[in-house]
Amino acid sequence: MKTLIISHKADIDGLSPVIFLKLIRENLDVILLNAHDICPKIQEIIKNQSYKKFDEIFVTDLTLDKKTCELIMSTGDHQKFHTFDHHAFDLCANDYPFGVAISKNDEGVNECATSLFYKYLVETYPETFDNNALREYTELVRLNDTWDWAKTNNLDAKNLSEIHSILGRDNYIETYYNFLKNNKEKFYYTDDQQYLLKIEQDRINRYLEETEKTMFHATLCGKRCGIVFAESHRSILGNYLTEKYSHLIDFVVIINMQQGISLRSRTEDVDVSEIASIYGGGGHVKAAGAPMDNKLKKEVIKMILNDYTLFN
Repeated sequence: MKTLIISHKADIDGLSPVIFLKLIRENLDVILLNAHDICPKIQEIIKNQSYKKFDEIFVTDLTLDKKTCELIMSTGDHQKFHTFDHHAFDLCANDYPFGVAISKNDEGVNECATSLFYKYLVETYPETFDNNALREYTELVRLNDTWDWAKTNNLDAKNLSEIHSILGRDNYIETYYNFLKNNKEKFYYTDDQQYLLKIEQDRINRYLEETEKTMFHATLCGKRCGIVFAESHRSILGNYLTEKYSHLIDFVVIINMQQGISLRSRTEDVDVSEIASIYGGGGHVKAAGAPMDNKLKKEVIKMILNDYTLFN
């Protein structure tokens, strides 16, 4: 069986479904994308008919719009597609036979792509996925991605992002593929990982303190916001700034010139996914983002270098 998974490249909720599939599929192709690239990619593989060489195609932690869902249905091969998404701003894939799109389940628990995908896998392949280590890992990813870890200060969940930051994307996938393949009883951090986590936390603390000094205060969409330029630790930075400056700002805008714009909030009064949608993005009520295309990047470069003929 030949399998393709297309998932989100930015965080552990996008990488974990890849790890899970590696446990059961030897013939696996992986495509990791930014959020705004998924619909063009699906349209591309359908137009060039490359989807036909796969027996199954999984899309995880990436949002499909109605147009793309209809295109999948038009192939006559929609049964080979399986999508798992939890981004509340657009759950239209749930209206199609191939889609599972749930932001909050019937019990009021926030879902993530990994938790939705795990439920599918544990029902389909219980002999592989019905074990304590995988259940515990999945729950830590869910707590991490939904930021529910902060409600109880679950540092084991928080630290998964730090391990990802330390190891990088490929090493993270390989590390936890090997761990979950060989450990069934319990999920844990090794002594070496705990040592690295302590060093990383010290580095993050310095990063937060240095970045907050550069924050601009502004008003966006009628709400008070802080704006910073930063390239890493978006969720941690956003949570840190919105908590520390809750008396001054309603949400934070984090600009990464390479990746795009991230928005974070801690208040129920601001839905940052609505703000992100204005700029071509989306996400969750308290965590969202929008892309930054090359045209805008070029305009910024012109302004910085004070030369509007650069790309003529």
